[in-house]
Parts: sequence; C-alpha cells; structure tokens
Amino acid sequence: MASSPGAPPPFAARVKDPGYTPGIRDLDALLELFSDEDEELARVTERAVLRIEARHRARLVSGTIARLATATRPARGRLARLVGRLATSAPEPAVAEARTWLVSALGDPDPKTRHTAARALGKLTTSDAAQREAVERALLAAWDAARGDDDRRSLADALGKVGSKAARDKLSSGSASPAIAQTATRATLMIDRSAARERPGAIDLGRAMEGPCAIRFHARNGLEEVVSAELGEAWRPRVAGPGLVDARLVGPLGNALEIRTALHVGFPLDPVPVSGELAEAIVRAITAPRALAILRAYTSTDGAPIRFRLAWTRGGHRRALAWRCAELVAAATKEIVNDPTESTWEIVVDDHADRVSIELVPRGFADERFAYRTATVPASSHPTIAAALVRLVPPREDDVVWDPFVGAGAELVERARLGPYASLLGTDVEATALEAARTNLTQAGIAGATLLLADATAHEPRGVTLIVTNPPMGRRVQRGTHGELLERFVDHAARVLVPGGALVWAVPDPRTLNARAERAGLALERAFTVDMGGFPAELSVHRKRGALVSSA
Repeated sequence: MASSPGAPPPFAARVKDPGYTPGIRDLDALLELFSDEDEELARVTERAVLRIEARHRARLVSGTIARLATATRPARGRLARLVGRLATSAPEPAVAEARTWLVSALGDPDPKTRHTAARALGKLTTSDAAQREAVERALLAAWDAARGDDDRRSLADALGKVGSKAARDKLSSGSASPAIAQTATRATLMIDRSAARERPGAIDLGRAMEGPCAIRFHARNGLEEVVSAELGEAWRPRVAGPGLVDARLVGPLGNALEIRTALHVGFPLDPVPVSGELAEAIVRAITAPRALAILRAYTSTDGAPIRFRLAWTRGGHRRALAWRCAELVAAATKEIVNDPTESTWEIVVDDHADRVSIELVPRGFADERFAYRTATVPASSHPTIAAALVRLVPPREDDVVWDPFVGAGAELVERARLGPYASLLGTDVEATALEAARTNLTQAGIAGATLLLADATAHEPRGVTLIVTNPPMGRRVQRGTHGELLERFVDHAARVLVPGGALVWAVPDPRTLNARAERAGLALERAFTVDMGGFPAELSVHRKRGALVSSA
C-alpha cells in the first residue's frame, strides 16, 4: 500500500537519506533491514549502525550477536561483518564477546559467515598473549577442517595478521592448494614482519663503512649550492639535480646528519637494467652485495632481519608490485624483510622504461638537528631554510643580529649555532610568536637573546650589522598590504643597518623589492630562487654601501 500524503517515509527510505541520524532506539529496526535482498540497502544500513554514538558500542555488539541467533542468509553474513566492525572500537568486554562469537562462527554452515568471521578475527588485535594464542588455535583448527579454497583463503588472511611460528609452519607446509598459494605466501610474509618487530633494530649513527661511501643529500630545490658549501671540499660535493647533492661520506653516518641545510640523506645504488619483470630488477638491486653492505653497516639489529619499506618516486602505492618484491626478497635472503609500517630503511624506487634506480634512505633514527623546534606559529620558517639564510654571509664575532619578523625564532637559533656573535634580537607584532621563539631558544640552549613586541618598520635597534629574516609570505598571508609592508621594511632596514651591514632574507616579490632596496642604498650581492614549500621565493643578500665598522 502506498504511503498516504504527509505520512512519514518507510524506514528503509529514511535510512537511505544522507541526513538520517540513527539512535540506539533504532537498532532493532536497523538490524531487521539486513534481511532485505537489496545489497545497497544492507551497505547503507551497516554505515548507519556504525554512526550510532560510540558510547553504545557494547549494546550494539550484544544486540547484533543476539540477532544472529536466528538470522539466516543473506542477513547472517552481513551481521557477522557488522560484529567485526563494531568490535574494533568497542570496550574490552564487548570485544571479548565478539571474539567468542566469531570463533564459534568459523564452523558456521553459511560460507559467507565463516569467511567474514575469519577475517574479522584477524583485525581484532590484542596485547593479551593468551587471547592471541587462543584465536590462532581456533583459526588453525578451522584450517584443518576447511571445506575448500575459499575457507582457507580467508583463514590465511587472518593467520597472517595474528599468527605465530605455528601458523607460519602450517601455511608453508604445502597444505594450501595452488589456487591460494599466493595468499598463503603473503600471510607468511606478514608473520615474518611481526616477528621482526619483536627486535626492531635501529639506524646506528655511530657506525661507518670500511671506506668512503657515496651518499646523496636531499634539499629544497634551489639550495644545492648552499648544501655544497656547508659540506666543504672534503666531502667532494657535486650537484646531481634539483634538490640533490652527491658527496662522499667518510666516517660515521652521524657526520652527514650534522649538515643543517639538507632535508635528509640517502645512499644511491647503480641503476639496474630491466630485462624482464620489474620486481625482479628491483630485488636484484636491493639484494646485491653493495646494497646489503650498506644496510648492514648502518643498522643495529641484534640478529633480527633489517626491515624496509618501498616508496615510488612516480607516486602511488603500487601494492601488487610491492607484494611481489616482498615475495622475491623473502626467497632471496633472510637478512632483510619488507615491513611497510615499522621499518628502519625506506627503499626509494625510480623505474624508467629500461632501468631502475634505487636509493636506500635511513629512517630508523631520531634526527636531533632541529629537536629544539617544539613551538611553531603560522608562516614559521622551515629550519633548513633558516639554516641556509644564516650561511649566506660569513659570521662575525661582533655581529649584532636582528630578525624583525622573528616568528618561532629559527633564524636566531641557526645563527647562534653557526658561530660567535655580539648580540641577538628578535621582534614581532604577535605575542604568540615571541613566546614560540622564547621556547625554541630555550630548548636550543641559547641564552641572552632579546625578544620584543615591536613593528619591523618602526623599531630602531642600534649598531645592527646583520638583519636575517624570513618575512611572512605565501598562501598563509593575506595579499594587499603585505607588499606595502615589505617595501616600507626595506627602507627601514637600510636606515637601521650600519655601513657595510647586510640584509639577508627571503624575498617573495624580488623584482619590486630588489629595486626598492637599490634605491634605499642596499646593493644586491647575491640572489637565487628556492622552493619554500609549494611556492618560490628568492633568498638574497643586500649590502649597505660603505665599509663595515663594528659598533659593538
């Protein structure tokens, strides 16, 4: 019978309404809809149940399990899936109730219910060893009693997530048919990953290769020459491309982590030709003697496998290729194991039409270079940009340094780290910025810096030999008065600097501001464009005409 005009819509129609907000009182009516033949309605209903307030999760689990006592197909498999999804965020007593029911459902007459229960058990992680062992025993018993490949496929998937050596032995015993061999192999790889995490290992920055080792420094595009200068001739630096500097590492890996203008480092391998399967070329490269020597040299493992994850320069996760690589690595060596979530190394793959280039990037260590940076504000400098700015002019022990847009204080910290100075001053018009700068300077162990609430275009510190700053710019700053502010600032900087003093800064509009600086008496000494994180700016040095005479 059609609904009368003005009558509320049928409940199923309400559930399909995107604006429908379910409550716990709707549970019985929602569970009833799982019996409908409409698959789309079942999916919408499941999402509706999951939207009921989280504080009701225990009641939702119990109510769904109670309904399963009398449910038949197709509702039975759907409700089993709902139990598993609800239990992932339910309180522990409800999780235990769900786990007990799911274990019992491994022998359910309905195939979909069996498969759903197995996969749900694989997702219900627990720190209780006894519970994990009980679930594994139940899954292994179901494996022995399996009614076909579909059963074993879902059981293998679950055992890969929760299994131990017993599960690995079962999966690799040859009891799996050829139809599910790949699923069983991937499950054993997952078990190996979990075992490797018990002794996770770490990158040891104090370790070194026996001889020099080729290393690559990654930086913001445009900073290649600054990184090379910081490295110095002993490293034999060579610009290898945008944002890339190749060098020679002699001594501990920690030496490379003292370079403050670089983002991170990696170890490039020689390109490998691709003559067949791409995965085979990748695995040949990462299991070659040189690659393994690098991984061994810098990793402390206590005898456990070295863990790595794959990354692709051309984007995407490429899961099928990653799995194939993991399988081939497992067949080739036990020294390394693929672990995409907890790894000490990232293996970056750049595949071309006929060759593949690999870079080994250490990740399992704490980069202490910028540990001081515990506070930030909008438009804060990236610390490698700050480190680059302060290196554009040689430090002097009589430098009177002013950062007029101090933000979170990175430029002051980096200048203090670079070498001696007479004084440090930071000003900003935001009190929150000054507080962030104060926090970071304290964290860096730098005392004696002066921080003032002041306008960059009006404050007049005396005897300033160096202005170093990264003014607010980019998408985080409103346009309009911003350009006028920086033009007025350039005029003021020229007045404040002593003769021979330098303005070192990031310039968002170089054509206008460089001309303004020239008219104000600041000669452009050096300039180059840098990627500031999605937009370009020019790092430049302007020198006030005249000989520098210290007034400190």
